[in-house]
Amino acid sequence: MVVMFLLAALGASIPQADINRICESAKVDSLPEDRVTAMRGCVGDETSARDQLRHEWGRYSAADKNNCASTPGMQFSYVELLTCLEMQRGGNFGGGSSLAAPPTRPTTPPATPEPKP
Repeated sequence: MVVMFLLAALGASIPQADINRICESAKVDSLPEDRVTAMRGCVGDETSARDQLRHEWGRYSAADKNNCASTPGMQFSYVELLTCLEMQRGGNFGGGSSLAAPPTRPTTPPATPEPKP
């Protein structure tokens, strides 16, 4: 029952989370002099991932969304969700699509010239 509810919620729009809460660990885990930079970088990364997810959410299948859904009680991250969705179809990180990359043709090594007598 919970899974069905989660799938229905995932289908319509991206999950919502507090980016500042997500990034608290980046601030806490940094040296005091680096905390502002770490927090700023984390917020920037999470915001970019959230915006990309909003733009591309409809491209991902319900099965992929279900595979990458956060587990209750665990920290949620837009960056981790986006990475998981991209990896579901072979890691097409450049195109932002969940479609698998086309297969490549096997290459044969070049022929070596035979020695002349």
